[in-house]
Amino acid sequence: MHTQEATRPSGASPSIFLASLRAAVSVAAGTVLRIGEATQPWYDRWRQRQALMRLDDHLLKDIGVSRADAESEAIKPFWKE
Repeated sequence: MHTQEATRPSGASPSIFLASLRAAVSVAAGTVLRIGEATQPWYDRWRQRQALMRLDDHLLKDIGVSRADAESEAIKPFWKE
């Protein structure tokens, strides 16, 4: 079984290699965090629309939303406000 390991280029000092590796990991982690921050509002919007659909007609009336309006909101794509 073959495993992939990070290998240091010949002639490069270990400290330069580790610094480069740390920088690459930092960039990757930052990218993952930015993706998470960008997609969180989409997830929240989807979750809220699902919750809206679970409300009964009495509760919808209490918040001033008709069943038709709730269904119209629920079918919107998650990326649309």
